[in-house]
Amino acid sequence: MDRLLLTLGIIFASLTAGYAFRHAVTTGRVRLSGEALALARRCLQTTAVFALIPVSAMLSLWGLPSPDTRLLALPLLGLTAWVWGGALSLLFARLLRLNRAQTGSLYCCGTFTNIGAVGSLVCVLFLGESAIALVALYRLCEELFYFSVSFPIARWYSQEHGGRLSFRNLRFDPILKVVLSALLLGIALNLLHVPRPEFCGPLASGFMILATVLFLFAIGLSLKLASLRRYTRQSLAVCIIKFIGVPLLITGLARCIGYGNVDNGLPLKVVAVLSAMPVAMTALVPPSLFRLDLDLANACWIFSTLALAAVLPALLAILPRL
Repeated sequence: MDRLLLTLGIIFASLTAGYAFRHAVTTGRVRLSGEALALARRCLQTTAVFALIPVSAMLSLWGLPSPDTRLLALPLLGLTAWVWGGALSLLFARLLRLNRAQTGSLYCCGTFTNIGAVGSLVCVLFLGESAIALVALYRLCEELFYFSVSFPIARWYSQEHGGRLSFRNLRFDPILKVVLSALLLGIALNLLHVPRPEFCGPLASGFMILATVLFLFAIGLSLKLASLRRYTRQSLAVCIIKFIGVPLLITGLARCIGYGNVDNGLPLKVVAVLSAMPVAMTALVPPSLFRLDLDLANACWIFSTLALAAVLPALLAILPRL
């Protein structure tokens, strides 16, 4: 219960603090220009993504006891989760009879998942510092898939699409380069049997928690509360995808791989947590860029994030039984 309350407290306190600060700026109680606020948000996100998270992953991977070769399948499970979530969202869009703009937004909500901030935090507080390296492996191809596959698909649903899908933007994103370098360094130190100082374990956990706070605070700075009532059906559909459809498939695949027999089932528990995370804030970017239904995406993001109040207790009860 302590871990649950701490996790929920960090998530919602960080979001609320960011939103409150933005409200203070817009009402004039804090004198700060819109450009300065946007710059502060970018700096917070950059610090979390390019510094704290990679270093935390490297330190955690360095300390893993003899990594199992079956862990190499973690990036494939991550890819499968995003593809499956997107496919389910297109199915629900057809069932709900959504138009093209709404379908594109629902696809973004189905495939973009909050692993970097919320997923990492839940894994650290529920499962311990060793989970950080597994989280990094699971999301290794995240940026590559999002920007090279998900964005073109979302653009195809806009009114301005060229009539065909284009995946020519396949590239190594800077974030992927940083994370990959950190993982390779951690693996090298591990395989070379370089002793890891004792303080590195708590440091890895501390960096991950701090990265989550900064990232969620930055999200709160740009949070816009839309009317959830207008998009109740779509939001419920996204919750079914995120918290039932994707976890059932991905956790089942992880069990078939044998993750339940590795390190007391830690990889299986990590996969179970990461496959049941809410919509990522990134899901609001394509609707904004390609003139999709931004209000729908915003409502689904808020609704799925608030649903963590019920999802996290369920995970806490399920994880010991895996």
